[in-house]
Amino acid sequence: MRIDLLRVTGLMILLMAYSALAQEFRATITGRIVDSSDAGIPAAAVAVKNIQTNEVTSATADAHGNYTAPFLRPGQYSITVEAAGFNKVTRSGLVLNIGQSATVNITLEVGAVTQEISVTAATPLLEVSKADRGGIIDQQRVTELPLIFRNPFMLSQMVAGVVFAGTPIWQRPFDNGAIAEWGISGGRRRGTEFLLDGSPNNAQAGVNNLAYVPPVDSVQEFKIHTNTYDAQYGKSDGGIVNVSLKSGTNQLHGSIYEFARRTSWDANTFQNNARSRPRTDHILDHYGFQVQGPVYLPKVFDGKDKLFFMTNYERYREQAPYPVTESVPAPEFLNGDFSKLVDAQGRQIAIFDPASGRQVGSQWVRDAFAGNLIPQARSNPVGKKILSYYPAPNSITPGVGYTQTNYYAPDNWNRDDFYNLVFKFDVNVGDRHRAFFRYAKNLRTENTQESGAIMKGPGQTGEKPSYRINNHFTADWVATLRPNFIFNLRASFNRYVH
Repeated sequence: MRIDLLRVTGLMILLMAYSALAQEFRATITGRIVDSSDAGIPAAAVAVKNIQTNEVTSATADAHGNYTAPFLRPGQYSITVEAAGFNKVTRSGLVLNIGQSATVNITLEVGAVTQEISVTAATPLLEVSKADRGGIIDQQRVTELPLIFRNPFMLSQMVAGVVFAGTPIWQRPFDNGAIAEWGISGGRRRGTEFLLDGSPNNAQAGVNNLAYVPPVDSVQEFKIHTNTYDAQYGKSDGGIVNVSLKSGTNQLHGSIYEFARRTSWDANTFQNNARSRPRTDHILDHYGFQVQGPVYLPKVFDGKDKLFFMTNYERYREQAPYPVTESVPAPEFLNGDFSKLVDAQGRQIAIFDPASGRQVGSQWVRDAFAGNLIPQARSNPVGKKILSYYPAPNSITPGVGYTQTNYYAPDNWNRDDFYNLVFKFDVNVGDRHRAFFRYAKNLRTENTQESGAIMKGPGQTGEKPSYRINNHFTADWVATLRPNFIFNLRASFNRYVH
């Protein structure tokens, strides 16, 4: 029995040590409770309440009146302080951002606890307990600012010292490599550490990539740490991008959205205009929905103040024109007729009969096929089969040679099909235990024709198809074991396949 207890104790110590390696995305409130003479009030009871979920975090001031309330999800809060012999004070209107460590000092007046003083905060909370600096992209900007490809990370350019060095056309939520091209405070490109709810969100696919990009409507806010960040962060030579997803509240909220493009709304391509051809079909849809609120099961379980959910599903599908101009064999080549094959000076390029080779004096000579015509019996069946995969010429390009740039495919399409799913559950068990579970997945299926005239069968080029898969899982538990002892355990799993 003693051995089993030692093993369990060792395992708990190991888990606690491992959990200390995690990067924190939640906020912390610290401060001092004092009387009118600025003397600390020991043992003052502090209750920090989340206005949207009624979740309460309790703390007790130490002998000098200092208190700390950690692991607070970004959102709106109020603080209530009580102490024997003093009026009860409630301060509301506090807004906490991701990763913030705010200082809130409260002065109590002598009086009865039954008397209450309410104060509404009118100024932003000061952050003086940490040295890291950066910029906050809050929920209002995430929600209201336009994003052509609905990729929330592109808002990072609003922070001073942050530069996007990627290709502008590759900002879609599945362009994982291109959208990792951030330079922060002079750091190297692709040197940024990405975090999602405090869990690593990088993909090491040969280089440092961004793994999972959440839908815009699921993002609460995020912070760009540009310099002097805490020792809890690492794996970066430039900065940290720390993202927090939304959690459900006691009010049901949701949204439905659609971003669409169609052929009749697009301008024609340069290639089509040059050949006086009409616009090719172009279809793009980026749509989805997001819902968050309490979990409520009639007659079984009322989740108000206890269990919350958030889910977001979106779909992206695009069929984009990719006209191809290529060189294909002339139809007579399939019959062995090379009589029109000439060089740039108009001289015929002779086709020699390999079976006629012989030694004449000191030289090896061969005879050309008469008229550059290869007899059908001499044609290699494998070669003829390969030639049959090529389409017939359908275009003439002035100023170029015979059988060159003689095929034009205006209806060649590149196709992308992408879906993105995330769901998150938050649970409060009494006033001492809080936990959340989040799972996210997206999948991109790409079909492209990068070059070449063969559209079917063997010999095609491009992605036929290519898959890009992300799976991201995080579970977190916070337990208030004693007023001055809080335990946090987090586990995460990130899988990126390309």
